[in-house]
Amino acid sequence: MAIDLTRRTLLGFAGGALASAVLPAQASAGERIYSAATDHQGRHFLCCWAQGELRFQVPSPGRGHDVIMHRASNSVVFFARRPGRWMLVLDANSGAVKAQIKAATGRHFYGHGTFVSNGRYLLTAENDYANGGVGIIGIYDTLDNFKRLDQMHSGGVGPHQLVTLPDDHTVAVANGGILTLPDSDRDMLNLDTMQPSLCYLDSRNAMLLDEYRPPHHQLSLRHLDVDATGEVTIGAQFEGPAEFVQPLLFRHRGEDQLQPLDAEVPVWQSHAQYIASVACADNTVVATSPRGNCISIWKNGAFHALEKLNDVAGAAFNFQTRQFVTSNGRGQLVALEKNQMRLQGRAKGLKWDNHMDIAT
Repeated sequence: MAIDLTRRTLLGFAGGALASAVLPAQASAGERIYSAATDHQGRHFLCCWAQGELRFQVPSPGRGHDVIMHRASNSVVFFARRPGRWMLVLDANSGAVKAQIKAATGRHFYGHGTFVSNGRYLLTAENDYANGGVGIIGIYDTLDNFKRLDQMHSGGVGPHQLVTLPDDHTVAVANGGILTLPDSDRDMLNLDTMQPSLCYLDSRNAMLLDEYRPPHHQLSLRHLDVDATGEVTIGAQFEGPAEFVQPLLFRHRGEDQLQPLDAEVPVWQSHAQYIASVACADNTVVATSPRGNCISIWKNGAFHALEKLNDVAGAAFNFQTRQFVTSNGRGQLVALEKNQMRLQGRAKGLKWDNHMDIAT
């Protein structure tokens, strides 16, 4: 497939503002964007952006990572960045704190979670560092103040993002394969022997249904999303030699192996070995790379376009407007509209963190 890397919306920054090539956009009336953020003084917050301004900005116990909406209770759950030991449940409208959950003894969170059983249970990615770094999925009861009920094995080491498939009980887990321990902060302790995997678990009985490995053992599988058909798209971060160019995005729906998305070497090089967020809908995948300062767009499993945006990280799909929205470390929210990008808003003085969720 021929690559046209010249078809980019190049963004320049002057005083932190987007260049004029990016047009202003209006958010949908009911759209609320949730994300963790940090200000220029290093203070951490949990935020909601709606109608061109911050609806709330709640001080956080530490740096946040991902956030997911619990519609049944009109709540949002924010997760601590690895190796954090807290989750915070906020009212989705006001930001009032509903619950603060601490990790179990000898555990820390990996920054992600998902709901199963029509929202009854919250599953979280956790590190059982007290037992040498075993990957654990914690199970919490959303109807009992998010009380911890049980756990199951993630199928690997370093479980990161997990998503629930359309059947509402099968869970896909991206096991990064990297051993980390709190005493070593975020140091990676097993790069030579790491074994990343995509695992499917049955949340009803904790069974490991299937396990799939990437083509290189240092392709750490971290972030993923699932579309309405049940196809999972997984993003990787390559921890091997810089001169080895590897595919960084894979899709899977029942095949014997993970299927790399179709692109030539210059596309993968543009991502600087690092995928931060993955969002998929309508046969389209959007992946962000803060190290490559780019957003890649994929159609039907093949490369479609590359857009440049400094320090981009978060990505989510707005199911009302049928648009993808991204965020970055300059406080900007940028919508992807057909063949152009539109500035949807900017939270001055804030740097959006790695992930976001959109409620309409």
